[in-house]
Amino acid sequence: MSDAINHPATRVAILATSEKTQQRLASLLKDAGLNVVAHELPGDGFLAQLENASPDVLLVDLSEENGAETDVIDTLLDYDALPIFFNDSSPAGGGANALWAKKLARKLSDIATRHEPVIEPVGKPDVTETTPDTLLVHKSIAIIDVMDAKAVSIDPVSEAVIVPDAVIPIEKPKDAAANIWVLGASLGGPQAVRQFLAAVEEDLPVAFILAQHIGANHISLLAEQLNRVTPFVVLAGRAGHLIRHHEVILTPADKDIKITEDGYFSLMPAMENAIYSPSIDNVMSAVANHYGNMAGTIVFSGMGDDGARGCEAMARQGGIVWAQDVDSCVISSMPDQARKTNTVTFSANPQALAERLYQYYRD
Repeated sequence: MSDAINHPATRVAILATSEKTQQRLASLLKDAGLNVVAHELPGDGFLAQLENASPDVLLVDLSEENGAETDVIDTLLDYDALPIFFNDSSPAGGGANALWAKKLARKLSDIATRHEPVIEPVGKPDVTETTPDTLLVHKSIAIIDVMDAKAVSIDPVSEAVIVPDAVIPIEKPKDAAANIWVLGASLGGPQAVRQFLAAVEEDLPVAFILAQHIGANHISLLAEQLNRVTPFVVLAGRAGHLIRHHEVILTPADKDIKITEDGYFSLMPAMENAIYSPSIDNVMSAVANHYGNMAGTIVFSGMGDDGARGCEAMARQGGIVWAQDVDSCVISSMPDQARKTNTVTFSANPQALAERLYQYYRD
C-alpha cells in the first residue's frame, strides 16, 4: 500500500493492558506496514508467545492505568536484548489514528533496524532513548566490533570506550554523522531548545549534542519532553553509541564526553570541582577537535559564561558559532559572553535559528 513504511518486514510484538487496546494497536500498525507477530495481554502466555515469534521490537502500551504488566516487563528486561518501547498515549481518534500509527511504525522500524545485538551485557538496564509518545529502554550496552577481529570494550567504572593499542584508526561507519552541532544551554534553556527542536526539519543532515545544565536525575525526563516536539530521535548519551544524523544526544550531567575516531560516543569521569555540570566548554571543544569545519554550536539562554571558551575552540577549528538573541532569552548571560568572544556570526530567536540552519544545509 502507498502508506506503508520502508521496512515492511519489521516484526513487532504488542503488550497491552486491555484486549480492545491491543486489537486496535495491532490493526493500526498492520495498516502502517509492520508485521505484527504477537499481541497479547500481560501473563506467562505472552512470554511463551515471544519465544516463538522472535520479534524485532516490542511495543508496551501504558496508556491505561493498570499494573498487571509490571511483572512481565521486569522479566523482559532481564530476559532478552529485544528493544522495548513504552507507549504512554493513545491516538487522537478519527483520521489522526493513521497518521499517529505511521509515525510510530516508522520509529519502531528505525530503531529495530539500528538496534545492535548485545555481544556482552555491561551494567544494569538503563532508559536511554525516547520517541514521541514512546520511551525506548535499552537493556545493556553492546560491545562494538572493530573491523575484523578487535573489539572495543567499555570500562565498567568510567564507562569510557577502551580501544586496544593494536587497533589502527578506521573509517567511520557509513551511517555515522558527518555534521555535528552542539547546543549549549542553562537557565531558560529547556524552553528555548524545545522551541528550536520543534522547528527543526526532519531531513536536516545534522546530529545535535545537547549540553544542558541540569541535574543528573532529570536527563531522561528532559529527553522524553523534547522527543514529543521534534522529528529527531532524542536520547541520553551512553558509551558506545554511534552518533547518527537526525539524533539529539543529551550529555550526562556527571561526565565529560569524548568522540572516538570512528564516530562513537564515549564518556569519561568529569573533572573534580567542575564549576558547570555538564561543561559546555568541554563538549564544544571535544566536538570541534573531532569534526572541525563540519561542526557548529548554538549558545542558548543561560547564566554565567560556560560555552565562551568552547566557542573560541569551535571557531579555531573552522566551526560555526551562533547564539540566541537577547530578546528571546530568559537569561542572556551565556549568549552575551559568547558574543564577546567575537566568534558569533548569527543571533536570533530559537525558531529563526532552526530555519537558518536548514537554509544553510539546503544551500
